[in-house]
Parts: sequence; C-alpha cells; structure tokens
Amino acid sequence: MSTFHGLVLVRKPSGVTSHDVVSRLRRILGTKSVGHAGTLDPLAEGLMVALVGEATKLSQYILEGDKAYQLKARLGVETDTLDITGQTLKTAPVNVSLEQVRDIGLSLVGEMSLKVPIYSAIKIQGQKLYDYARNEQAVEVPHKDMKFWNLEFLGFDGTEAEFRFHCSKGTYVRSWIDLLGQKLGCGATMSALTRFWSDPYALEQSITLEDLEAELKAGREVAAMVPMERALPAAKRVRIKGYDQTLLSNGQISHELRSFLITMFDPQKDDIIQVLSLTSGKLLALVGIEKDRGFVIKRVIKY
Repeated sequence: MSTFHGLVLVRKPSGVTSHDVVSRLRRILGTKSVGHAGTLDPLAEGLMVALVGEATKLSQYILEGDKAYQLKARLGVETDTLDITGQTLKTAPVNVSLEQVRDIGLSLVGEMSLKVPIYSAIKIQGQKLYDYARNEQAVEVPHKDMKFWNLEFLGFDGTEAEFRFHCSKGTYVRSWIDLLGQKLGCGATMSALTRFWSDPYALEQSITLEDLEAELKAGREVAAMVPMERALPAAKRVRIKGYDQTLLSNGQISHELRSFLITMFDPQKDDIIQVLSLTSGKLLALVGIEKDRGFVIKRVIKY
C-alpha cells in the first residue's frame, strides 16, 4: 500500500490523539509519509483528513477549508483546558432556562476575536502554549479571529447544552464554549465534540482505522481513500501530455500551457489550477499566479 498517494478520510474515535491516528495509518499503509489536515483534540471524534505520500504537498490547500462541528457544553464548570479532561477551576449553580441557553448560544454568530485556549499548540516565541501552561510559566495568551455560522441549537438537559455550527479554519471550539459560559453567567466547558465536515468532505465518507485495515487485507477498494486527482474537487483542471508534461515535471511551464492557463484562470476566484496528465490521469502539479511573476508552479507531484 506504500504506493498510494492521496487522502484517507478517517473516522477518529474519542480518547486518542491525532498523532496516534497518523502513527497507526503509517503502519497500516506501510509508509512513513503520512500527515493530516487539521488536528482533533484527544477528546474529540469525527472526520480527520489524513494526507498520504505526495498528498502531504496539498496540506496548505486542504487546511484552507471550513469545518463543522457538533458539540456538548457542560454548564456550571470551568476547567484549565476548557474541556472536561482538565482540572476544575470553578463551579457554579446552573440557573438558566432552555430558552436562555438557546437564545444566547444562537447569538454567538459571525466573526469574533476569541482568546486561544492556553492548552493549545500555537507557538509564542518558539514555544507551544501548552508547554507554558504545564511549566507554569507566565505568557500573554493571544486572541484569534474566528468565524461561526449556520448555528443550530440541539437541546439542553439542565446540565449539558448541544449545538452544531460551521466555522472558519483554525477555530477553537473550546473558546466558543467558554464564551457561552461567560454569557450565561455560570461558566462552561466542552464535554464532547464531533467534526462532521472538513470542506469538501463529510463524516459519512470516512472510515474507522479498524475497517480500513480489514478492507485492505481483504483486497477491497476503499471509498474513503481519495486519490490525488480527486483530492481538490473545487480547483479547475487542465490536462497535458508530451513536451508540455516533460517540461512541467522539470519545473517549467511551456509557452503553450501558459497561453492556455491565461484563458481559464480567474484571479478573482482561482487560487490554483490542477495540471493532470492526459494519458495517465494523474495529478502532475499545482499552478498559481503571483504578482510580477505571472504563472508559477506551486507544487510538482512526483510518484
């Protein structure tokens, strides 16, 4: 399986780290070249997009996609990690109605500047925030712009509130839940999280690692394994062969290809264009445009 290059849409269980998933995928697929497009906290479950082989070169473009989550917030509790795995800092009685939880939750929409959780991997002066926290070192925790939309209220049982929403890349759901707790006046911490969308992929398309291993051992095709040429469905495509392909593989764009790209590239809409082989159908390169340089090769794919 080490010859596979593409994405694996993994259904991550709660209780394991994203690194655990990558390590197991390396063993299952027989390759060290495995990464992922967006960390999920150990507590979280759901869709995790793994990048295998040459697909690691696509990480920048996969990471750009929006995400969507379903969450549970436990009210009346505040923790240092902003989820139930952390140390309890404060408890408070929960004297709020279902209507209050619903209305305040649904009001937390749009773009907001929220404080990043101290237990996160963002680096400050070369050191990860969670290292500052574990070493009890003082650090100014940064704020980050996060955007939320398509909010849905799913219920409140007197202790836990459940919501769904879409959000921008790099969003910390724990920060949104912390804000919810502040607005309700009783505090809140994350008790469950499921990622059900990582643009353009849905949780329903994913596979557990156990099922992936079983399917591969049985020699069956796995729909959750997305080849390179289908990994970026929203990006325009052009197909080439012969001399154009030879030049491209050596990091050069032929005059003919450059002329064709001019006719199809829309700088207002397009970030990159995929160049595929007309004969094999495989992805050869990603081409973009830069001011004062024109068309440039962003990534060359080597199989």
